[in-house]
Amino acid sequence: MFARKQQKFVLFFAAFIGFSSISLGIDKPTNDLDYSALLGVDSIRAEAKVNFSAYVSDLYDDLGDTSLLYTAFEQAMTGYHNLDKYDKLKRKNVLTVIDFSKASNKKRLYIVDLCNRSILYKSVVSHGVNSGRLFARNFSNENNSRQSSLGFYVTTFTYTGKYDLALRLDGMEHSNSHASSRGVVMHGAEYATYEFLKKNGSLGRSYGCPAMPYENFHQVVDWIKEGSCLFIYYPSRSYKRYSRYLNRNKYLEDFILV
Repeated sequence: MFARKQQKFVLFFAAFIGFSSISLGIDKPTNDLDYSALLGVDSIRAEAKVNFSAYVSDLYDDLGDTSLLYTAFEQAMTGYHNLDKYDKLKRKNVLTVIDFSKASNKKRLYIVDLCNRSILYKSVVSHGVNSGRLFARNFSNENNSRQSSLGFYVTTFTYTGKYDLALRLDGMEHSNSHASSRGVVMHGAEYATYEFLKKNGSLGRSYGCPAMPYENFHQVVDWIKEGSCLFIYYPSRSYKRYSRYLNRNKYLEDFILV
């Protein structure tokens, strides 16, 4: 038991150092090791993957909410750490996961507080009108598709428009690279409220935007705006195969224990 607790501490500390080096102002230790080269060694890469899996599993257990699908969370953490290693994130204390394998009458948006290892907020969220009705089944990156787009986004800035406050999203992959030109943003909407859900049995649908209830939306934006990771999940083998941030190994550099 002591050995397992000691291992958990080491794994958390290793990941925390990488996470905190910028976001919490702690200097990351430097040495002469070439971590990229080390990952070229099969045994070291395999051990780093085991360490990462243990770290994610431990964090998931601490969240204490099994309504967040583990597979979605594990993929989100993989992409989050890869985005961090490529210096794509400015706000690293939160991670947003949208699980489109769930029906729109369920809470399927999760904001994870990575510092306090807890679920900060959960909400219903809409999908695109051409992605499906109760369930999202179809996804597209094409203009005028009116479908949701899978993959990793980085939040940017807010603006005031048709739906009052909105948060711009920068698509980071082949599956969502047209998000900006399509006008895919997070916003509040009357068709995405709990009142609408109660009356109709499912949420209304957007033109591809992840729309949310107006209630607490300003707080949500304050939590995640200006450089945090947002991941839209669906169990798509095609997306997983070609995802830029699920298939890079750079994230494993922080899980090499030397």
